[in-house]
Amino acid sequence: MIVDVVMPQLGESVVEGTVVKWLVKPGDRVAKDQALLEISTDKVDAEIPSPEAGVVAELLAKTGEVVPIKAVIARIETEAATGAWDEEKEGMPSWIARKGEAMPPIPAAPAVPTPATPPLSRPPASGASTLRITPVVARMAAEHGLDLSKIAGSGIDGRVTKRDVEAFLAGGGVSSVSLSAASAVPGAAVPGAAAMRDAQAPPAAASHATPPASGAEGIAEGDQVIPFSPIRKMIAERMVRSKQTSPHVHAVAEVDMHRIMALRAGFKQQGRSVTVLPFLLIAAVRALAEFPTLNAIVSGESLIIRKAVHLGVAVETERGLMVPVVRDAEKLSLGALSDAVDDLAARARNHRILPDELNGGTFSVSNPGPKGNLFGTPIINQPQVGILRMGQVVKRPVVSEVDGADSIVIRPMMYLVLGYDHRVVDGVAGNGFLFRVREILEAGEFSL
Repeated sequence: MIVDVVMPQLGESVVEGTVVKWLVKPGDRVAKDQALLEISTDKVDAEIPSPEAGVVAELLAKTGEVVPIKAVIARIETEAATGAWDEEKEGMPSWIARKGEAMPPIPAAPAVPTPATPPLSRPPASGASTLRITPVVARMAAEHGLDLSKIAGSGIDGRVTKRDVEAFLAGGGVSSVSLSAASAVPGAAVPGAAAMRDAQAPPAAASHATPPASGAEGIAEGDQVIPFSPIRKMIAERMVRSKQTSPHVHAVAEVDMHRIMALRAGFKQQGRSVTVLPFLLIAAVRALAEFPTLNAIVSGESLIIRKAVHLGVAVETERGLMVPVVRDAEKLSLGALSDAVDDLAARARNHRILPDELNGGTFSVSNPGPKGNLFGTPIINQPQVGILRMGQVVKRPVVSEVDGADSIVIRPMMYLVLGYDHRVVDGVAGNGFLFRVREILEAGEFSL
């Protein structure tokens, strides 16, 4: 039986992906879940696994090719019987389809405008040919004005990859230039500086205008010009779009965490270390069952309330913020939820997160980490309608009733901030949800 492997959905706003590297060739025998190839987009790099054990029959996409989602990129000839396939099909990843089965139409790859720049190539040395690069690398080079001959390539045959360009920019590269070095050569240009000067300088009054004094261009000596990486551009676009789309309202609650901290100490004595985050996730799941309008997405002029709770958990990586999704969180225990979050976070940081694991969230939780702060006002992850942000747990003197009398005691306290979309969530529901999360945490009724 032949199984088609198709380009997966690489993000809710991404319509194509680039084949970075094939890890197999036709005729190779592969195991189930063995990595077949590496793919890349501006949002995520990932390895695509084999859906079944078998033999690689065909590779239909070339290295460096930009492929639309749902396009067939490879075929695996399996030894599984048809009946076995039918029994297991429902558990297969979303990008796997049986050959001959009806599939949605494959969209054509969007036309990518060719930058008005000369072809990118290395200086020929003793018969060297034109440098082969992917369209993604070509766009990045055109955007940042890079000479790819100065970047060491880690790809096949020394090819410059997207990661090579990102590493080059992150390390300063030609885009991080000291003005003092440029000024030593008459007429030398600082990459990126011209655009800043053009944006800030007033129109020239006459051809004999006096050049501005040193530093008046908006870039001082010793400054660095660091262009946005592709993922930073994506994050910036999404954050701006979210603020423009949703009228954000933020509500703050203060939570007494002394019972949670006592539970953590007890679990640790049992040999199980659990951070504060899973407790908050369980509390959010329980509260969402009582306030389902927070577990929803906006579609056009409709609100779709989801039955299942798919929690997006913000994770900071070296490439920027990612929000992997814990599926069906309402079915997980505290321990299972803790394990799921640890696994997703580790794979997101090690570039092993799967594309499907970044999509489909219904509610998000943000964690500032061990070096956090008291509170912050999070931005909603579109098209969701709510996001909960925890603050740092800090010991403070608080007034508490002890044996019927008010007393000042030292307690570990934490601020919770709920951001919600006021188009569809009213204050009663938003405040009620946050109050319920606080009640659940302060009651401390959790088990592994």
